[in-house]
Amino acid sequence: MLPVYQERFGLKRRPFPATPDSSLYYPATPHEAALAPLLRALEDKEGLLLLTAEPGMGKTILGQVLLERLTGDVSAPFLTNSHFPDRASLFQAILFDMGLPYEGAGEQVLRLRLTEQVLKDCAAGRRTIVVIDEAHHLSADLLEELRLLGNLEAGADKAFQAVCLAQPAILETLKTPALFGWKQRLAVQAHLEPLSVDEACDYLLHHLRLAEGKPDRIIDESGMEVIARGTRGIPRLLNHAAQQALVLADAAELEIVDAEAALEALAALGLQVEGTDDEQETPLAA
Repeated sequence: MLPVYQERFGLKRRPFPATPDSSLYYPATPHEAALAPLLRALEDKEGLLLLTAEPGMGKTILGQVLLERLTGDVSAPFLTNSHFPDRASLFQAILFDMGLPYEGAGEQVLRLRLTEQVLKDCAAGRRTIVVIDEAHHLSADLLEELRLLGNLEAGADKAFQAVCLAQPAILETLKTPALFGWKQRLAVQAHLEPLSVDEACDYLLHHLRLAEGKPDRIIDESGMEVIARGTRGIPRLLNHAAQQALVLADAAELEIVDAEAALEALAALGLQVEGTDDEQETPLAA
């Protein structure tokens, strides 16, 4: 049985996802602009790539889309948890995601096991591209290990490539003298910017359509603009605020989400539209 608000607004499912889902990806200009150099660098066999963005900007979904757009034969582990206490834990996470034995071995055995598989795959024409989400949690020691893995080659082909998705805090870690070589090997450093007001509104329309709703019967232009401005174009906040607006509008038995309902949704989330007297920070982005 669908939630009441979905029935009221003719939606077949929740329109604004609580978790990243690449099938719902909206190709915003900032996201596509960040994807393009990353894809080019991977095709050019570059070893280290970095994407930075503030919280809530869509790093995870962009990593998912990146892997979906890769061409050729690729082994692509996606590490969603980067809280690794040591190198052995990093090796275990990669091996586990590759479906290889990862338990009951020390650091050097794990390193050799991973190296052997990566080189074997490369010799067979299969690339290994590891995407590490929340990479700002990685220590300088683990970042250096990724650089060393990125040196692996089979003939003229790069065997191991790493894409780090991180908050800007990683840039402080990269200032560590021990990572001078890492920065030299960094082929691309892309950064995600917020959506413009127009694209933020289109983002809302995109998700309503994917949920098989008719946007003009769900939210008016004033409601969309209030949400777009109040969330500063941050996708995660757009999802939170739009979802809250639908629920509040349903509770008030409104036929459509208007500016008033949108403002109430923002207030419930501790957000304010730019230019208001009590403009606040956006705590939900953390």
